[in-house]
Amino acid sequence: MRARFSLVWRAAAFAAVSLPLAYGQFELRIVDSTGEHPAPPVAAIASIYPGEAASALFRIRNPSNAPATLDFLEVAGSGFSLEAHPTLPVSLQPQSAVDFTVRFESSAIGSYSAALRSNGISALLTAAVLPRLTYRVDTGSGYRDLAGPVDFGAVERAASATRRFTIENQMEFGMTVPAISVQGVGFALAGVAPAGRLLQPGDTAGFEVEFRPVAAGPYSGSLIVGDRSYPLAGTGQEPPLPSVTLSADLPTSASAQQGAVHVLFDAPARTGGTGRLTLDFLPGPSGVTDPTIAFAQGGRVVPFAFSAGDTEVPAKPFQTGSTAGTLVFTVELGGATYRQSIVIPSAPVQLTLAEAARQANGIEIRITGLDNTRTAGPVVFTFFDAAGNAIAPGSINADASASFRDYFNGSAAGGVFLLKALFPVAGDSSQIAAFEVKLTNSAGTMALPRTRL
Repeated sequence: MRARFSLVWRAAAFAAVSLPLAYGQFELRIVDSTGEHPAPPVAAIASIYPGEAASALFRIRNPSNAPATLDFLEVAGSGFSLEAHPTLPVSLQPQSAVDFTVRFESSAIGSYSAALRSNGISALLTAAVLPRLTYRVDTGSGYRDLAGPVDFGAVERAASATRRFTIENQMEFGMTVPAISVQGVGFALAGVAPAGRLLQPGDTAGFEVEFRPVAAGPYSGSLIVGDRSYPLAGTGQEPPLPSVTLSADLPTSASAQQGAVHVLFDAPARTGGTGRLTLDFLPGPSGVTDPTIAFAQGGRVVPFAFSAGDTEVPAKPFQTGSTAGTLVFTVELGGATYRQSIVIPSAPVQLTLAEAARQANGIEIRITGLDNTRTAGPVVFTFFDAAGNAIAPGSINADASASFRDYFNGSAAGGVFLLKALFPVAGDSSQIAAFEVKLTNSAGTMALPRTRL
């Protein structure tokens, strides 16, 4: 009897002492965010709501100085299961360990327990499923249970998007709506949330959360309902740039003209931005460069800026130069382009200035002109006396084709030229009072009005 009493007393004394569970060669440990700790005899691993899941990370360690074999591990209890556990048997070297996870999930309200057992190890695991209200969110394509991140998608800066949340009491007794709040830049409750309201069985309530980005970029926040927090996400983006067209104001499609090109928006700009206007030239005569074809402010590329509310970009003046061909205007804005072309046709030579100077033995004629075909050649001069009569020998024909060709081939000034012609005079040059000039190119003949010396 004494021996039996002594045995029972020892067992009771052992059970009354709270020691870490370390039986035989193994120890059971629990791992959390603060590190590894001895697992208590009774370990509460979860306090959740229906539809949620919880897990706990455990570790079995061999604290001895000899290898030991682990060949048994189980958890027995409704709602509990093993995950990420080692394949048994496994040999643990001295001081080594293996990890495994116990998961708990149940949709029925109540208290739960399970026995966790291994070689020489046992522990009681507990969990609870608490009553709560049912929360759902409208995703834009229908409602879903509120159980993860809520994404508001892409929203233009200064615009907003809302998500509606519903609360339903599916319990058999009344429940109070817990505190509801929103955290994070760009996110806010839209209106008043029904926090503190008593919902009877079957009752519903709702609230809305608004996302209003103040700049482009990703945003994150949190919806806090009672003791649960749900991530909120959204992306701010700039309003789209307007679509553009071009309008060229050129009274006459010809060389030596000035015009203006307008960049027009299809609607008032909803945001400011920058773009670029380019003037390209496709010459009629091959291989021609003409620097006089350019914007008035210089060059063939003009950057521009605009502000929200603008309907167009201020006009950009340009000049058509001195060469036949095609002007191509291109506006680039936000990756989109729009083009407009203007054809500058071939034209007879434009004689812009003629003057003459008497010299001791003759007369020098200077003619400034523009040949946008660069094909000028035949020239006709006629001189007149004070009475308006042609002076013999009358019309003087000259073929300057070779001279013009050599000049234009070496010129980078488009079709602009200066022609000098020296006429020896036998006799009194003061009798010559005026002259006329005709010049022909591939587009026709142009006559300069009679010019007095």
